[in-house]
Amino acid sequence: MAKRSIIPNFVTMSNMIMGFLAIIYANRGDSESLAIAGILVFAGSFFDLTDGAIARALDVESPIGVELDSLADAVTYGIAPAIIAYYFYLNTLPEICCGFNLGMILALLFPVCAIYRLARFNVADKMNGFSGLPSPAAGIVVASVPCLVTIELPFFGQAGFTMPVEYYIPLYVIAAILMVSRVDYNKLFSDIAKKGKVASIVTLIVLIIVFLLFQMWAVFAIAFLYLITGIVRYIIKFNK
Repeated sequence: MAKRSIIPNFVTMSNMIMGFLAIIYANRGDSESLAIAGILVFAGSFFDLTDGAIARALDVESPIGVELDSLADAVTYGIAPAIIAYYFYLNTLPEICCGFNLGMILALLFPVCAIYRLARFNVADKMNGFSGLPSPAAGIVVASVPCLVTIELPFFGQAGFTMPVEYYIPLYVIAAILMVSRVDYNKLFSDIAKKGKVASIVTLIVLIIVFLLFQMWAVFAIAFLYLITGIVRYIIKFNK
């Protein structure tokens, strides 16, 4: 069992590796590197989606695998998106003093919320229900925006769109706050996987087709719609 557990743990660590590489690319600061960093955050989601399924298939689910998953998510969907956001938008905000600017303070909000959300889920939410925007969805919606600019990258198209900073900052803040909110979000892909192999295969095929047609626009749109869906459901539930 110990030897078999290496496989899902390696997949989990691959998620973290994508986040680590995203941080390195984001620190270069140019548009193409930031777009690649966003793509790497998205690529981490493939490992994040499959590590649990592999562990269940091999019957090697363990507490250490759960902790590794949370730590990898903290890097890929907490720290990496914040660094991408800082170098793409937030570093242009006014300086406070001694080289310390407002963008640094704002950038901190995202990893703080993401890491707290992951810790809260491990301790409480498994017993009390799933609430708050999942960190992968929040990280992808924030990190994928630099991928929408006109950059020639294989398989990822040329979206030719730059989101104004006046729109990006509210999106960044809302995504961060939603992670630590009590807004109900179902684990969409986990729920699909529980419905059987046919549902999983059909979902995968649909996602691949959508991605091939719309490239990174599809990634951003799906993550953004998932974010909005939780808010709409919460408003409807609140009004009732």
